[in-house]
Amino acid sequence: MVFPEAKIALCMCSEGKRPFGVRFEEYENEWKATWAFAIKKKGSAEREKYDKTTLKGKIRWDDDYPGCPYCGSRGFVICCDCGGLNCNLHSNDETFTCGWCGASGELSDYEGGGFNAGGDR
Repeated sequence: MVFPEAKIALCMCSEGKRPFGVRFEEYENEWKATWAFAIKKKGSAEREKYDKTTLKGKIRWDDDYPGCPYCGSRGFVICCDCGGLNCNLHSNDETFTCGWCGASGELSDYEGGGFNAGGDR
């Protein structure tokens, strides 16, 4: 049996500004979020190098993806300034503020350019 490539990326909860890990698996040139977990100890994500993960291509979530462990969001926003991955509560607001670098801007569609897990802090 062949298993898909899997990577853990660091994401920031846009509501509570707390980091969490997201497991992505590669299927046919796209990355599917399959699992998420809270990061409880400061520094543990860096020790595991979750903040160094870089993914390029389409990003989707698996039907069983549980969403952000803090707010439950299943959506993602990738910051145009730092490249950091954030969860998205899908509000009607058209603007977003990055939990990593604090940059704000209008939401737009993701074109698959990639992201740097944890941003460029």
